[in-house]
Amino acid sequence: MYSHQNVTLRGFHWEVSSLTFNLATGITQAHIGRAVSLDTSGANKAKLAADGDIIIGRLASVEDRTVEGSLIGAVELQFANTLPIKAGQVVAIGDTVVGAGAGEVKAAATADHSKNFVVEIIGTNAVVVKV
Repeated sequence: MYSHQNVTLRGFHWEVSSLTFNLATGITQAHIGRAVSLDTSGANKAKLAADGDIIIGRLASVEDRTVEGSLIGAVELQFANTLPIKAGQVVAIGDTVVGAGAGEVKAAATADHSKNFVVEIIGTNAVVVKV
């Protein structure tokens, strides 16, 4: 995005890279916008990124289908948007982020821009590009 004052990459998503996943128990609408990782406890399942987890995407929506016995949601596998930084963690432009627990992020020990990269810090959020 561009305005006459600045450039930001916050808020981009690719519709073709948003897929429906089964979600781990306990995920709610309040978790939209958080980092998710693969949950190997079930087929096609995502969970909030735990400490050290590789981030597979950003939670875009949650649908509680309790009547049908399921919890599903859209996961953006490619995005340029905010992810919340865990309190007390330092994340800088150029870092790669990994899970820090509860869908929050922290800097990875080593940057790997093929996984993701931070382009901006806005308060307690990192603008992360994952393509």
